[in-house]
Amino acid sequence: MDLRNSTVFKLHRATVLVNRVADNYLLAGHGIRYAPFLLLLVVRINGPSKQQSIADSLGVSRASVTQRVQLLSARGLLDVRIHEGDPRSNLVDLTLSGRRLTDAAWHGLETELGRVDRGVDDAVLREQLDRLIDNSTATLASRTVDR
Repeated sequence: MDLRNSTVFKLHRATVLVNRVADNYLLAGHGIRYAPFLLLLVVRINGPSKQQSIADSLGVSRASVTQRVQLLSARGLLDVRIHEGDPRSNLVDLTLSGRRLTDAAWHGLETELGRVDRGVDDAVLREQLDRLIDNSTATLASRTVDR
């Protein structure tokens, strides 16, 4: 079997390449990588958010969000404060600089990624990706991994 013909391998390869395209655009024009930019974008879309909510939106761990929030806060892009309704949680919001960066970068990134998905049937691809996500979630739920 040629691994390069595997659907899962092709999906991994496509993801790596799309992330590289996004990183290249964002780093060159805005000085930020794609993963932290996505965190800024989630906050821009959802408004002030708890870190757990951001993690859920991105499908990553809360620890990953905590690390990114600290870095983005140190760069002056995020404001982090104690959540009034839940003193054990932080509320994360964009600073004016974070809002400006997100707004400036988003349009160009959308154009750049439009080149990547040119000719792709988005509806069919989304349906198939949803199936892969559901299958992966079910597989993970059915297995217990000891670490």
